[in-house]
Amino acid sequence: MMIDISDVVARLEEFVRLKRAFDGIPGLGIAITDRTRTVHSGEYGVSDVASGAPVRKETLFQIGSIGKSFTDIALLQLQEQRRVDLQESVTEYLPWFDVRSRHAPITLHHLMTHTAGIPIGSEATMAPESEVWELRRIETSAPAGEFFHYSNTGYKVLGLILETVTGMPYAEVVSSSILEPLGMTQTAPAITNDVWQRSAVGYMWLEDDRPPARNGPMSPATWFESSSGDGSISSTADDMAKYVRMLMNRGAGPDARLISESSFELMTSPHVFCGEGGEKEHYGYGLSVREDDGRSVLSHTGGMVGYTSSMLMDMDFGMGIIVLTNSLDEPEKISRYFLRLLGASGRGDDLPEAVVSRHRCDPGTLSEYVGDYHGKAGVLRVSEKDGSLHSAVDGVDVSMECVKDDYFRLDHPDFRLFLVRFLRSGERLVGIGHGSALYLLEPADSESQAPPPAAWSSYVGHYRSYNPWLTNFRVVCRGQDLLFIEPSGIEQVLVPTREGTFRVGEEPRSPETLSFDMVIIGKAHRASLSGGSCYRTFTP
Repeated sequence: MMIDISDVVARLEEFVRLKRAFDGIPGLGIAITDRTRTVHSGEYGVSDVASGAPVRKETLFQIGSIGKSFTDIALLQLQEQRRVDLQESVTEYLPWFDVRSRHAPITLHHLMTHTAGIPIGSEATMAPESEVWELRRIETSAPAGEFFHYSNTGYKVLGLILETVTGMPYAEVVSSSILEPLGMTQTAPAITNDVWQRSAVGYMWLEDDRPPARNGPMSPATWFESSSGDGSISSTADDMAKYVRMLMNRGAGPDARLISESSFELMTSPHVFCGEGGEKEHYGYGLSVREDDGRSVLSHTGGMVGYTSSMLMDMDFGMGIIVLTNSLDEPEKISRYFLRLLGASGRGDDLPEAVVSRHRCDPGTLSEYVGDYHGKAGVLRVSEKDGSLHSAVDGVDVSMECVKDDYFRLDHPDFRLFLVRFLRSGERLVGIGHGSALYLLEPADSESQAPPPAAWSSYVGHYRSYNPWLTNFRVVCRGQDLLFIEPSGIEQVLVPTREGTFRVGEEPRSPETLSFDMVIIGKAHRASLSGGSCYRTFTP
């Protein structure tokens, strides 16, 4: 299988140019490597919008959760040295670790595979010890090992185990066990004020309480210090290419192995299914594992406050890519396009065109959404023309942009706070939800539907905090459902578990909860999402 890398790179750079212009990405660093060398690296855009300073080879980007694989490699090294056993209970190495559970003890393996049944984490504090301590207030949602539920808190536990066993700070463990052997001299193993001047400025959407408008205004993200096992590494594209090469060489560095062949097999085994829909994706240790067109693919993404990243390796072609950005973009679209280019080049086919589309769902499915939807505010008429959906709002034809399956952005001032979501009963389309508004394909007799519990009205509202990870969310009552709505517009049903407390989402094994208290004159003023508190604000 021969790859014409020059054609692949040319087409990829065309895609990056289009995507930067379309999505308003300030800056990117990209590197492509085979198993022996970096075959392409590129810097695009600016590291600081205000000054116009360009992204340079030495510009640092926070890589976020890609750092989880660094934590796992360090633990695998300790297992090879017989200093830890990944199948051992966490309390063997961290005696003060405590979580309410009716099941068997949580092991390091469970944390490494996100199967411990604990929440994703509130990020309410930058100190991992305090967040891990708070786990004693929650109860695991399922027997460990049964259910994949992504948990940053779990990797904070793993970072603390590394510190306890080695007697070294997490950053020193990463430096001595991975960065130094690979010659990653530009990489910072912790986010500190010392690396601020070397780092690209991260950017968030200025209007942080609603689905972002295409090319909407951005503002610099909150800067904070962090050194924890779930993701606190800053790096450059060129340095990360060295890391990607080690993984494509199955744990072998330029001078010696970082982990053994058997440890690499363990790291890349498909321990638990983690994909959605028809995507056959599994999780190993800090890496997603899947087959794409019959080829073995390893990958992981990362997200920080103001930064996103994507790392992907085609193990059969022996080619990998790292994409680093200083915005809340989707860099995996670039890495996955690279994968498609590799496949086409390897087969001798024409390379897929570099096209950036407004729509993120199959255009062939749009016709099923067409119809008249009836609500208290009137009729929302959805039509299809020129390959996209449209709706008539106040007599004006308004386009609808597909954001995700069944979710659309309706470009009208009255629809800016929420996405439009098409609702289903099983597979059958039944209506549209927009915030608290409900529109039905077949108008129902409202008198025949039981009203929601009266207490729920006290929970409805907009909640905020100064936590840069959890800035705000909304709770709305729509029909007979109480809903949790993220700023992105994605919504989940709230299922009551006890008075004032709800499970977030329909999955019965989910450990995420939302609790309300501080009720003043019939309104809850505090909403705690799995331990992270937000408070009622005055805005709708």
